[in-house]
Amino acid sequence: MLVWEDMFRMNNRGQSLIAFVLIIPIILLLILMVYDISSMVLLKKELNDINYLTLDYAINHMDDESIYDKLHEIISKNKMDIDEVNIQIEDDKVFITLKDNINNKLSLINKVRIFDIESAYVGYLDNGKKIIEKNK
Repeated sequence: MLVWEDMFRMNNRGQSLIAFVLIIPIILLLILMVYDISSMVLLKKELNDINYLTLDYAINHMDDESIYDKLHEIISKNKMDIDEVNIQIEDDKVFITLKDNINNKLSLINKVRIFDIESAYVGYLDNGKKIIEKNK
């Protein structure tokens, strides 16, 4: 005759498999979230680096006639598919704003969301010293 404890022990064989199957979607969601966040951070760093490089060149070659064309060329050589490039030169200051967007990988679950990433910097000379800082 089976005791109640023996009956419950026999039915526990599939519990760990069920728990594993239920946890897999949560693990996949976490992996996709980490991927989305890391790709956004990487794009932001890439835009900031391009901005810094372009401003460094602009400050050194402020007197050139074709400075706008050269700055656009530097930006396009570093990243071809930037959505929006805005360059302004006024009062010996160079303002550069770069905007790009990125699709999130979690769009399989919800509607497609596009994250806009922006990098805005200003560069100028102050007493012979190059100043490159975030534009507010």
